[in-house]
Amino acid sequence: MRSAMIQTLVTAALCSAAVGAQHALPSADAVPAELKAGNDHHVRKRYEHPHQTAARQHELAATQNPHAIVLSCADSRVAPEIILDQGLGDLFDVRVAGNVASDAELASIEYAAAHLHTPLLVVMGHQKCGAVTAAAESGEAEGHLPLLLALIRPAVERARAQPGDLIENAVRINVENVVRQVRGSTPVLAALVDRGALTVVGSVYSLDTGKVTWLPGNQTTNEVATREAPSQPPMRPEPDLARAD
Repeated sequence: MRSAMIQTLVTAALCSAAVGAQHALPSADAVPAELKAGNDHHVRKRYEHPHQTAARQHELAATQNPHAIVLSCADSRVAPEIILDQGLGDLFDVRVAGNVASDAELASIEYAAAHLHTPLLVVMGHQKCGAVTAAAESGEAEGHLPLLLALIRPAVERARAQPGDLIENAVRINVENVVRQVRGSTPVLAALVDRGALTVVGSVYSLDTGKVTWLPGNQTTNEVATREAPSQPPMRPEPDLARAD
């Protein structure tokens, strides 16, 4: 049964067009400019509030065609639709403390990328992340938290060897690790990345300024040590969103 489900996902991932899609999706090259412009609206507090009408709501009752997936922290201060000035149906949100990618998050990303044919995934960390801070602290966490913090600790340990603020560096490295993990996730996401149907990029949101900083593709590639994820292939080059207009 599991093999059949995986085969179904792979087949969907390799299809060249969305079945039953009602609207053409923008390319992964076009979406970043829109997201950067939306974040600029947030920084200046001059929102356009797109796609928030009753007509849009009724349109989405029949179908959805989000143009970006955002894997972000569940922190209440980091709401993608607000900080990127997007509306109903624009983003496929996957939110979890520490913006980690366990099987559940990867499955959600696979659904959007393979079945909704969303061309861009943004992994978004943020300044002063509580989950990253907890992973850096000594002591024993309760409940299910140890499982979550264990996913973040490799970034914290790598950050300890770098100059500068520990948490700030760990937040960035955690994003880079997740970007690498998603790009190499088999059988679905890696296949989409290989054929150019999915672009995966990293970013960090500032609580102080409201600005999203996009991590350059070469930074994401070079700063993650292969020894941290030996079972995954090297990261594939991606467009440098730091220079996207």
